[in-house]
Amino acid sequence: MLVLNFIAGMEQKQVIESSIATVLALAEFEQGSRYSDFDPDIDQVAAYGLGALVAGKVTAKTGFLAVALVFLKKFGVFIVVGVGLLLRRMFFRKAA
Repeated sequence: MLVLNFIAGMEQKQVIESSIATVLALAEFEQGSRYSDFDPDIDQVAAYGLGALVAGKVTAKTGFLAVALVFLKKFGVFIVVGVGLLLRRMFFRKAA
């Protein structure tokens, strides 16, 4: 991956735009590391998309799984009792 940043004032924008082709021509990638070298028979494609990658990183960064586990350890009994009471109320109603 190649990232280029031009740091200049707005008055230099025309100069930058006119020299972009020259700057990009300076970059060279090793044989086998170019987009044109991609071989679907050899190279692996990721099994997930960009959305899944971003969501996974967000989940990992926020520690969501760790927080969820702590929450379940502390309040798991209340959740089970609440679900039990809800099911009891749904299936064992008194006929009026």
